[in-house]
Amino acid sequence: MMLDSDKYTRSVNAVIDYINAHIDTRLDLQTLAAQTHLSVFHFQRVFTAVMGESPSRYVLRRRLELAAIQLRNDPRRPVTEIAFDYGFNSVNVFCRNFKKHFGMTAEAYRRKTSESDSKNRPSECSINPSQRSYSRYFCSRKTLKTGDKTMDCNFEIKHLEATHVVYCRHYGAYDNLQESFDKLMRWAYPRGLVTAESRLATIFHDNPEVTDVENRISDACLVVNGPLKTDGEVSAALLPGGRYAVGRFELEWKDFEAAWKNMFVLLEEHGCSCCGLPFEIYIDRSETHPAGKWVVDICIPVSLE
Repeated sequence: MMLDSDKYTRSVNAVIDYINAHIDTRLDLQTLAAQTHLSVFHFQRVFTAVMGESPSRYVLRRRLELAAIQLRNDPRRPVTEIAFDYGFNSVNVFCRNFKKHFGMTAEAYRRKTSESDSKNRPSECSINPSQRSYSRYFCSRKTLKTGDKTMDCNFEIKHLEATHVVYCRHYGAYDNLQESFDKLMRWAYPRGLVTAESRLATIFHDNPEVTDVENRISDACLVVNGPLKTDGEVSAALLPGGRYAVGRFELEWKDFEAAWKNMFVLLEEHGCSCCGLPFEIYIDRSETHPAGKWVVDICIPVSLE
């Protein structure tokens, strides 16, 4: 999927970041090509070669998948409003494309996923229900149950400062993300950016329950002190500051998926919805943890309903 030229990889990274930040605006070929300093014709060829789909197809799929996530997360929000939120100027155009992509109408998708989520919903088993009305802004330790397993989480809704990172973008299954971390470290070590205090992070662009494996995008990141000039396959980004739901977990690798599901349940219970790209920051790795676990902060940008 990747081109040999690092310049093209960086150009496509810049366009994807631009699309994420302007998903509700007009995103025509001329606008996107302008982010790369390539001609429209050359940009379209480069983007298609890197991504395996044309720019217009990528934008449409991205909008539909973000709308699908919103349908899952906010069952009360009208379909028309969701369509407009993600750049569709006609609800009829949205509904026609949604049905073509997902094989069912938006309302049918919402009903189906709501029923599925309720059956597989993790349960909270250590917090007193009477606390929920005033606990939303305070840090509390929760024990969450998924099936016959439990996990502890320190959960808090708080303000996070903006964080600078350098990243190597990964396409496809999360299981192969280590390859992008390896590339990132080979770039960062000679530049003196890796110290004993350094922390790694992963930014997730997609919901794995919505986006097919081959289309998923994630960023292998190294937290840095400020903006840096990058080159090759490595780019720089700023994780925006703002209100986040932050859950700290101690996990075995196989438990990460359950931890993410638990976080979104806690969001719902605290009257929040995701409003940006979530990420993980690794506080301690399994190699150095006394019990061989990962200590990870799952950070989800949220708005309060």
